Amino acid sequence: MTPEKVEGEEFFPKGAVTFFLLLILLYIVMWGSIYLELIERGS
Repeated sequence: MTPEKVEGEEFFPKGAVTFFLLLILLYIVMWGSIYLELIERGS
């Protein structure tokens, strides 16, 4: 590798990672609410 490539490797897509983590968190909240609803119904 050339030294120029090393500087490029320091790039970290904070926006994409944040968006992905928010999607996972939203999925967990939705799944958890549906799961608790089913538990309360006794299904």
